[in-house]
Amino acid sequence: MGSLSGTSSGASTVTQVSEELQALLMEERKRKRKVSNRESARRSRMRKKKHLDDLTAELTQLREDNHQIILSLNITSQRYLHVEAENSVLRAQTNELSCRLQSLEDIITFLQWKQW
Repeated sequence: MGSLSGTSSGASTVTQVSEELQALLMEERKRKRKVSNRESARRSRMRKKKHLDDLTAELTQLREDNHQIILSLNITSQRYLHVEAENSVLRAQTNELSCRLQSLEDIITFLQWKQW
């Protein structure tokens, strides 16, 4: 196989080399695509994990906020009940004092009427 002449064996060798180069290029492309796909999948898993971690942290914070709101609501409800009870006592005392005042006014009116 001295020189590359226009012979069929020379053309066949060139074709074989060309086909082998194409096969090598295809294999290299496949390998690169495989590596790229693996890296892309890894990044995707990392994004999903970060998203899940973020959601978990947000859930924890929301549960804590909810707990604080419930505590605040319970305290406010207890204060409301206490104020409502005080108001009931004050209303009863107001009614009692109003009745006493009315009675005293009636006595004064009666005494004034009796003096005339």
